[in-house]
Amino acid sequence: MKQTFEQYKKFPPSRYMGSKNKIIKELYKVFNKLKFDSALDLFSGSSSVSYLLKSMGKKVISNDYLYFSSNISRSIIENSNYKLNKKDIKNLLSRPKKYNKFVQNKFKGIFYSKSENDFIDIIRHNIKRINNSYKKSLALAALTRACQKKQSRGIFTFKGKRYDDGRADLKKSFEQQFLEAIEIFNKAVFSNKKKNLSLSKNFSKVNNKCDLVYIDPPYYSKYSDNEYVRRYHFVEGLVRDWKGVKIQEKSIVKKFKKYPSMFDTQQGSYNAIDMLVKKYSKSKIVMSYSSNSLPSLSEIKSITDKYNRKVNIKKIKHTYSFGTQKKGKKIKNSVEEYIITIK
Repeated sequence: MKQTFEQYKKFPPSRYMGSKNKIIKELYKVFNKLKFDSALDLFSGSSSVSYLLKSMGKKVISNDYLYFSSNISRSIIENSNYKLNKKDIKNLLSRPKKYNKFVQNKFKGIFYSKSENDFIDIIRHNIKRINNSYKKSLALAALTRACQKKQSRGIFTFKGKRYDDGRADLKKSFEQQFLEAIEIFNKAVFSNKKKNLSLSKNFSKVNNKCDLVYIDPPYYSKYSDNEYVRRYHFVEGLVRDWKGVKIQEKSIVKKFKKYPSMFDTQQGSYNAIDMLVKKYSKSKIVMSYSSNSLPSLSEIKSITDKYNRKVNIKKIKHTYSFGTQKKGKKIKNSVEEYIITIK
C-alpha cells in the first residue's frame, strides 16, 4: 500500500465533477482484496482511478467519451516515458509570426481577458507543431488544467467572474498556471512495466476484455444533471480543436450540444447497467454509485440477481466537490457513496 500511494501522490488533482480522489483509499481497499492483473476503467473522468490501478501495477485500459478526459489518461496512463523538456517548453511559449486566433475571436469577453485568450491561441498553435503524440497530450493536458485553474469553479457554464472567490489560482498569470501544470503532469509520468491504453469511445462500443471492470457512470438524478459537456465544453473543444462539434452561436458561453448518453434518463440508466453486468459476465466488476441516483440500489441488486452475480456493497459518507441546481431546488451533495463489488 505504501509504495502504491507514494506513486499516487503524484496524480494531478482537479475539481472534476464526480472525481473519486477523495475516496481513493477506500477504492484501493476494495481492489486490493480482489485478484486481477488487468483493469478496464470504463468512465475514467479525471483518471484518478486509472492512475491508482496503474500505481498498483495493473495493466490499465482507460476510457472516456470526452476527448478532454481521454487526453489526460493518454498523457499519464498510456504514456509511460515521455516528458516535456526545457526545449519543448521554450518552443511552446514562443510567439509565432502567424497563428490562428480562434479563441480570441470566438470567446472574446466570455471567460478570459484578451491577453489570456491570446496566450491560449499561441499555445494551441505551438502544440500542433509537436511531433511526439504523448508530448502533445501532455501539453494539451497542461493547457486544459491551466484553463480550469483560471476559471472560477473550473467549469464553463457562466460568463465573467461571477464566482470569483479570491483564490490564489485566479490571481496567477496564465503562463504561471501553464508552467506549473507542465511540472505537475511531468512528475505524474511513470512506467509500471505494463502496456496501458487510453481510449475515447462511447462505453457501449468498448470491447476490450479485462479481469476487472471499474464502472463509475454519470449518475442520473431527478434533481440535478450529469451534463459533463455543458460544464467542460471549452476544454473539450480545446482538445478537439472544435472539430466535429457545432457551436451554439446564440448561447452566451458558446457551448455545443451535449453528447447523447443512455444515462440521460432513469430507464436508460437502468438499461445501461443491465447491459454492462451482462456484457462483463466473465469479469469482476467494481462499481461506484451514489445514494441520490437512479436506478436505486435495490434495482441494481435486482439486475445482479438476474445474472446470478454475487454482490458486496460498501457505503461511504461522501461530499461532492460542487453540486448543481435544477428547477429551483437545492441539490444535496452530501450523500452515501456506494462501492459495489460484483463477482
